[in-house]
Amino acid sequence: MTGFPFDAVLFDLDGTLVATDRFWPDVARAATLRVFRERGISRDIPGAPEWMAMVGHPLAQAFEATFDDLDQDSREALLVACAEAGHAQLDRHGATLLAGVTETLAELASRGVRLGIASNCAPEYLELMLARAGLGRWIEEGRCLASPGVRDKADMIEDLLLTFGTRSAVMVGDRAGDRDAAWANGLPHVHIPRGYGGGDDGVEAEAVLAGMEQLVPACMGRATALEACIQRLGVGPLSGGERIVVTGLPLAGSSQFAADLAGCLGAANVPAEVVSGFGTRAGAEAVQVLDAPLERAAALAPGADGLIALTADTEVLERRARGQRAGLEPLERLMEALPPARAQLEALHSPGEPRWIRVDASNAVAPRVT
Repeated sequence: MTGFPFDAVLFDLDGTLVATDRFWPDVARAATLRVFRERGISRDIPGAPEWMAMVGHPLAQAFEATFDDLDQDSREALLVACAEAGHAQLDRHGATLLAGVTETLAELASRGVRLGIASNCAPEYLELMLARAGLGRWIEEGRCLASPGVRDKADMIEDLLLTFGTRSAVMVGDRAGDRDAAWANGLPHVHIPRGYGGGDDGVEAEAVLAGMEQLVPACMGRATALEACIQRLGVGPLSGGERIVVTGLPLAGSSQFAADLAGCLGAANVPAEVVSGFGTRAGAEAVQVLDAPLERAAALAPGADGLIALTADTEVLERRARGQRAGLEPLERLMEALPPARAQLEALHSPGEPRWIRVDASNAVAPRVT
């Protein structure tokens, strides 16, 4: 079995893993009726589409927008009542996982993929979902708005990546905010629109799926690109000592691609190692995958058995630079380095050499071998 090409998968919770529509509109409406009756409030109560449009957003912000005509005290009382009603419902009856979630999480866990949750919810709600919905069987780590050092979902993702010790990850969600949080960390986003409203059905993402059952096949598009490179390189179980240079534009992902290439070779029973410099060829049994910056690649290419050069659209590289979460400086460095880097990449181009491969890595979920 070809290995899954990401170390970790991070998930939104409501509308992504859990069928929130099965309980939230009903319990929220019942709690609202009670609070309105107790406080003598006369106004229309939101319908199911309005309640579901709140899902995935910080609940306090959603209530402030929906009930902006109420005084703050009434709005806070309503928020507490609805949240407590939701928690009580989950505590009594549990929650329903969306179709394909159980099978997908079980498969990812069996492949050794680290699994985490990033949700704009309260800690009590997150704990209930892990326990009562059974998500704790597969989810290693969960983050919410009350997690230490967290201001928003981008912070949750950043902390999960640090905890898992990897940048090889993908974020899965059903809201534009999930995509924004993923891109703020330079991660690809897999979008599963649920039609809950809020303008989240046409979200641009690295992959858009009809359901959770499509997640693993979609992510395996990266493995397909790696396998295509191996086939072009002619590397197989009897190989040994080949030297493959992997290079690319800044932020195109050449270091991760080099690591993934070595891992893919290993899964195919071809010993491989990522090295910082070429060792001796004599007696070498492993394929050497050299992660080389462009300025070194030109000197290393003549002695290599193959070269993989990663490129990406400027817009994508700029987005990844902004995703470094360190202000404008990474973007400024990128814009300064990109023109000479593109020239260096073109100088490496060798149309007559079948083992000189170019990969468009604009989409990290499904890179395109050209």
